Amino acid sequence: MNANTANLTVMAPARRIVFTHLAILNLFLCGCSERGGRDEEVGFLRAIMPESLVGMSSVDVATRDSLAVIGEGDSQHLGLRVFPAMPKQHGGIRAEVSVDFPFKDGDCVTYRWRFMVAEDFVSDAPENRWWLIGQWHDQPNRAIGESWEDFDSLSPPVSLSIGEVDSQLVVGLNYGLTADGNVQQQIGPTPITKGTWHTIETRISWTEGMSGQAEVFVDESEVPVLIASGPNMNNGYQHYLKVGMYRHPDIDTENWIYIDDLEIALDETP
Repeated sequence: MNANTANLTVMAPARRIVFTHLAILNLFLCGCSERGGRDEEVGFLRAIMPESLVGMSSVDVATRDSLAVIGEGDSQHLGLRVFPAMPKQHGGIRAEVSVDFPFKDGDCVTYRWRFMVAEDFVSDAPENRWWLIGQWHDQPNRAIGESWEDFDSLSPPVSLSIGEVDSQLVVGLNYGLTADGNVQQQIGPTPITKGTWHTIETRISWTEGMSGQAEVFVDESEVPVLIASGPNMNNGYQHYLKVGMYRHPDIDTENWIYIDDLEIALDETP
């Protein structure tokens, strides 16, 4: 990480996020149209993921104007849009898809998806304020009586940020626990190209202990282009994935990111 990238991976603030189908229903009916509800949400999700993930997934946007299904049949993908003066969702400027994939401390999980930013994508250079395109967030464990109402949610311990350095769009990795003022590792960045589909694969060995690790592969690379080690769970319960865009509230550009072929797999190797 050089001086030009110092602001690329600034930690995003924690937000308290509640996943309920009722909230999703209200989302799609909130001043947008008479369309809405879980059925429409499922249609968006099926455009980018297998049926096995749909039941554990949700769309996290404040307005129907942040969503577009593009293409037909097997060629469909999902567009997610952020724009100036857009309404906030859960206190932030975001357009994301969330997947609450189950795992336990000690598991290794591989997350893979394709993404593209538009040809006319405008970055936040030179400020490069925080702007996430992927994050893994802590949450309460309802099995032991925890709830969002009394859960001290923290910033994500693992996230992928986007920025621009020397006129080159780049992605960086933020890694490490975010409680008690801990400073995260800031890894990278690695270059990406506007108007081009990229495949990103992140393999995370989840743990509250020192054996944790995240490896990021881009475009079928055989070795990780970004890698970090150390504890990566803010609490002992599964952290959920969010893909799309979540950014600093003072960034005032309109931006689209396109998502497709999202897959998640638990490493069954003993």
